Amino acid sequence: MKIRILLSALLVLLCLPLSGCWNYWGLDEMSIVTGMAIDKDEETGLYLLTLEIADTRKTSKDNELKVQHIEAEGDTIFNAIRNAKRRLSNKLYGGHMKLVIISRQLAEREGILPLLENLLRDGEPRETLSVAIAQSKSAKEILLSKTIESAIISFDVNRSIEEDSDTTAATRYVPLYKAYSAIKAPGNTLVLPALHQVKNSNEQVIETNGIALFRSDRLIGWLSPEKTMYYLLFKDEVHGGAISCQLDKEQAINTSLEIKKCSAKTDYRFHDGQLTVILKVMLSMNLMELNLPLNLRQAPERAWLEKRIAAVLTERVSGLFVEAQTIIGSDIFGLGNRIYKDNPALWREIEGDWDNIFKEAKLVVETKVDLVNAGVLKGY
Repeated sequence: MKIRILLSALLVLLCLPLSGCWNYWGLDEMSIVTGMAIDKDEETGLYLLTLEIADTRKTSKDNELKVQHIEAEGDTIFNAIRNAKRRLSNKLYGGHMKLVIISRQLAEREGILPLLENLLRDGEPRETLSVAIAQSKSAKEILLSKTIESAIISFDVNRSIEEDSDTTAATRYVPLYKAYSAIKAPGNTLVLPALHQVKNSNEQVIETNGIALFRSDRLIGWLSPEKTMYYLLFKDEVHGGAISCQLDKEQAINTSLEIKKCSAKTDYRFHDGQLTVILKVMLSMNLMELNLPLNLRQAPERAWLEKRIAAVLTERVSGLFVEAQTIIGSDIFGLGNRIYKDNPALWREIEGDWDNIFKEAKLVVETKVDLVNAGVLKGY
């Protein structure tokens, strides 16, 4: 008898997991948020939110998925989101959000840490969504622009940022959780992808445009796409891209090369208050265009070209380092965080004077270029 009662109880308990999801929402009951733009009205002090929402009402395979935009305002981000819900019958769902665009004015004047914390506290947005800074007048302008490929701007821009990071080295993909960690980590510096509008076939479309530079959580400047490549090279995050350079000032046409493989190793020495940074770079490259009358079948001429290209790259990386020390005035490379991780005792000793130490630091760059494909027969 006791066994029967026990078995009956077990059967009842086993039925509980089969009852379905207690918080299930149907697709027709949700408004799926794919992207968000955050601005702030200077006169009222209210946050202005623009939400991109996927329109799932059309289910035909022949119809491209469309989007609609909802605008709302509030004295906090949370209140603005709640106010946006007042204009919709469905529940706002942020689990598929791919992009958050923050206005440059908001990033400069107030900082972005509270905005990142708000997103991280919310249970729906994923920690891997892209965070970007608008170089236009407002973040809303970017989200309401177009992309060449599809109507869902946020998905296209997110994919463009991720692919540019790997193929052109023109910007840097920074997910939400890494952006937050960069602000909080000792000696680290936050950078975020920059977005602007360009004209394409008489239409304004979105384009990545280098990176935005921060001190703590406030925007302090920008790096162009070209300089972003050398920043990423310093960080050992270059996986592809193209480099053009003028090897001879008398020649008007630039030489261009494609990066096939790149590795960079950074080390440092600290002695008597002087920081020396050593950067060793190795690149495998394809020659695409040449503006000099060289016979690359001849080993000496090929070796000269490799050394000349290496010298140009060394000069450009060194120039960016000096610019960070003098014009930008900030350790954009996160060298302080490297010291903090390697030698916490040394970091505690120099942390209070780190800005001055970085500004007086010396950089030693060793660059080696290997032309794996020069477009000639192997009999050189």
